[in-house]
Amino acid sequence: MTRARNKRRQRAADGHALTVVVCRGGDCGSRAKHPGVDHVGLLRETRELVGRSAQVAPSKCLDACEHSNVVVVVPAAAASEGEPVWIGDVNDSDVNAALCEYVRSGGPGIADLPIELELRQFRATRRNRDELDVETSITDA
Repeated sequence: MTRARNKRRQRAADGHALTVVVCRGGDCGSRAKHPGVDHVGLLRETRELVGRSAQVAPSKCLDACEHSNVVVVVPAAAASEGEPVWIGDVNDSDVNAALCEYVRSGGPGIADLPIELELRQFRATRRNRDELDVETSITDA
C-alpha cells in the first residue's frame, strides 16, 4: 500500500473523508489557455461551497493538461469503496457548483455523479495517478 493511501486512511480516521485536489499547474490555472476563467475565484468558491465536507488542496500539477482545469475527488480508503473521480473542464461556476454538491453528498462510492460531471469525467493514466499520490502525500505531510 502506498504512503498516500495510508495518509488517506488516517485522514478518514481523523474525520476528513474526502479530499478535493484542484490542479493549478500546467494548463490548469493558466490565463493563457483559459483567459476568461477566474481561477482564484473558482478555488475560493470550491473551499466555500465544500465547507467542512472535505479538505480542498491545490496541486502543483497532475499532468492531465489536456483536460484542464482538472479536479480530483479522492475518498479516504476507510470511508468508502469508491475510487478517485477525475473531472476535467471545471472552468465555470455551474460545473464547480455541481462538483461541490457531489462532494457534500458524500462523493465517490456514496453519491451518484451528476450528469454535468459524468460528461467531464475521464480515466486517469498511471502517470496521472502517480502525480496524485505525490500531491496528496505532500498535502498530508
